Amino acid sequence: MPHTLTPITQDALTDWCGTILPSQTVRHLFPSCIVRVIIQNPNDKSAEAIYFEITKIKDGTFWGTAQDTYRLSDWIGLKDGQQMTFRKEHINEIPIDWQPKAFQKAVRGLVAQAKGRGKGYSITGLRGGTAF
Repeated sequence: MPHTLTPITQDALTDWCGTILPSQTVRHLFPSCIVRVIIQNPNDKSAEAIYFEITKIKDGTFWGTAQDTYRLSDWIGLKDGQQMTFRKEHINEIPIDWQPKAFQKAVRGLVAQAKGRGKGYSITGLRGGTAF
């Protein structure tokens, strides 16, 4: 059976603390930004929340390099440093404080608005349940 990894579509976009961000935050991403995407291996029904450094964006597709951040092991068959493509609807986390200063400045108002709403998740990464 072929080894196929698939990004999972997300119902919300959050920062590292779990605050739900406006979807338009993604429009400000550029190469060198870091995002988190949940990738599944349908062959064995495993999944992993992986951070990627964006290397290219074209026509709504993001290319990213898998990072070793918070990875104790390769659970799904995607090695650190390996490239993968994904779309904006697959991004589940943008850790704002990890981003280049230009990105942080561009989204400052969106992040402040999101924090003011007080909606979010208790953890990031592989999350379940509903927002509080």
